[in-house]
Amino acid sequence: MVQSVFDIVKAPLGWTVYADNVKIGGVYDSRGAALEAAALAASFAVNDGGGVRINVPGAEEEKPRWKTAFEAATAILPNQEPPADPLPRRAARR
Repeated sequence: MVQSVFDIVKAPLGWTVYADNVKIGGVYDSRGAALEAAALAASFAVNDGGGVRINVPGAEEEKPRWKTAFEAATAILPNQEPPADPLPRRAARR
């Protein structure tokens, strides 16, 4: 009997589902939504007589969404210092 493995994995802006190390579906807002998608895909394997295993990470492995987005943005954006004063002040006329 063949066993399919479904992994729920944290993506930069959500959650994704992998079936036997192949990404299926899109990006889901929550682990629960990704789990529902994995369960639906797994149900087809069960109907065909195969076994399934679904792996979902625990909450301690999850970073807040803002932190993940910040890390992705800082990895993409160039490492430049902002100008000291973006709008320089003009000397007042007397």
